[in-house]
This record gives sequence, C-alpha cells and structure tokens, in this order.
Amino acid sequence: MNEPPGTPPTDAESVDRALAVLGRDLPPGLGRVLRHRRLAGGASGSAVHLLALDGDREVVLKVTSGGDRARRELGFYRDVAGLLPVRTPRLLAGAETADGQTVLLLTNARPAPPPDRWAARDWERAAAQLGALHRPEVAAGVTGFGWLPRRETGAPAVAAHSVRAAWRRLGHDPLAGPLLDREGEFADALSRLPTCLCHGDWHVDNLLLDADDEFVWIDWQEVGLDRGPVDLALLWQRAEFDGGDPPREAMFAAYAQARGIPLDATLRAATVAAEIRMILYGWPDHLQAVAPSRRDVVLGRLRRLAGEWETPGLAPVTATAALDGGGRVPPDTCSSGRR
Repeated sequence: MNEPPGTPPTDAESVDRALAVLGRDLPPGLGRVLRHRRLAGGASGSAVHLLALDGDREVVLKVTSGGDRARRELGFYRDVAGLLPVRTPRLLAGAETADGQTVLLLTNARPAPPPDRWAARDWERAAAQLGALHRPEVAAGVTGFGWLPRRETGAPAVAAHSVRAAWRRLGHDPLAGPLLDREGEFADALSRLPTCLCHGDWHVDNLLLDADDEFVWIDWQEVGLDRGPVDLALLWQRAEFDGGDPPREAMFAAYAQARGIPLDATLRAATVAAEIRMILYGWPDHLQAVAPSRRDVVLGRLRRLAGEWETPGLAPVTATAALDGGGRVPPDTCSSGRR
C-alpha cells in the first residue's frame, strides 16, 4: 500500500537507505544486519542506530542532517581522529549524500555510568585526557584542516542582546546583567591561554567505555580551535546539574599537568571566565523548563563564580552542588543524544 506524500521513513527504511549510501565503502565482511535499535535522535538533527551483525558484533550508524556541523564530524573521523591522544570510535565507512546528509558507520562502545556514580579516579583520568588533547603539539598537527573552526573568545553583540532578554524572562537579570557587562574581561582572561583543539561538547554522555574500560570520546560535531577551559566548564556544569560531584581541584591539577601548563592565576582566571560565560550564554533558556531545585544548582554556581572572579588567582575552583543554607540538590538526569 502506498504511503501518503511526506510520510517519514521507518527506522528500518532509514537504516537501509543509509547503508545503501555507504555502498562500496562498507568494509568487506561486515555481515548481515540482524537487528537495529535507535539509540538517539532528533535533538541535534541526528539519528543514531545500534546495528547487531553476524558474529555477535555491533556497530553504530549515525545519520545527520546536512550542515557544517555534520560535515565537520565526517572530516574529523576521516582526517583528525587518528592523530589524537584520546580514543574515539573508528570510522568504518562514511559518506555525504546529494541532499547534504552525512552517514557514519562507527565502532561501538558502551555507556559510562551516570555522573553520580563516577569515582574520583574516573574524573581525574578524564581531566588528564583532556589536558593531553589540549597540548600545543595536537593543535599544531591539525591547523592545516581549514574546516576546523577557530572560535573567538568574545561573544557577538547579537548573542548578548538575546541572552539579556532570556535572563530577564527568567527573573535573574540583576545577577546576570552586571556579568554580561564584563564580557570584555572574560574574553581577555581566556585570550591569555594558547589556542588548542577542543571537543566542544564534552560531557559525561559523550564519554563511553571500551572493552579495556578506557574512555571513548564521541560526538565531534562541535570540534574546533579554542582556549581549553570551555571543555572543563561544560563537563563540570552538566555533571553537577545531573547530580554528580566532580572533584574540581584534583581534576584541575591533573588537567594542567597533562596539558603542560602551570596551575596558576592565568589558568584559574580563564577557567572561571569560561564557566561564567558558559552559564550566561548557554543556560538561561534551558533553566526556564527545569525544576527550581535544579535551576538553583546553576544559579548558585553563577553567584559563587561572580565572587571568585574578583580574586580568581586566590579562590579554589570549588564545586557547587550545595544550595544556599547547605541543602543538597537531588540527583536527576538531563536527556541528551549520543555519538
């Protein structure tokens, strides 16, 4: 029976079409697809499927709507992944369709535990790997790829205008407004660190585990050249929002040592600046739709960061899972895509 025009394809049809796009690029001996299961899709324009193959093997099929981010991820797996000091999925096949979609066939890994179940050594190991990724020789090895964006430390005026409106709607413009007025200070602090290769979307959901229990870094659509602390800022804030308690000082030390830079006032100031900017520009719209207890995790962190900014070289990079008055925020889970 013919489907009406505009009927979206089923998952089975989407998988078949994607594999047909890969065609001759599929590795020899891949085998038959016995089963498939959708892992994620929708939020970032991606559909991610787990394919079960002959021989009790599994691979991941990722189909992403066209655009610079999708093409960047394909370029990353083709040209950059093998140059890095961190583990990533291996690209088995990849292609771009005539209508701009990208199709990736990748090796699989299993999810890591949620952040509230991470041990201190897990956090420190992740921070050390991030420091290794941010080393200057890594950036030097990838600067020839013109599709890697170089992100500016300053925020565009149009973004600042829309963000101010978002904070007003949230009812916390008195907290955010004075910090938005100091954007130039934050940009200056970040500019004092050397440029490095950044993941750009580094949080627990994008750290999987392989058979050796080593981290496998996924979802490289936001990869680019930046200053570094932005990756730490997102990991910490997302983890605390989801009920985790990352040991910030131990991670900070592991990161600085692995990156080969001093654990000094320059790094601390840049990290505080990155965290403030992450909350100011990345969180206000999301906070309108969450429970007050979870909103207070982020707002409490912003208040403490504002205080630390006055003496960034003296204050420790403290965690913020506690509410005013000493109460704790109950753990919860924030949904996100994979790969």
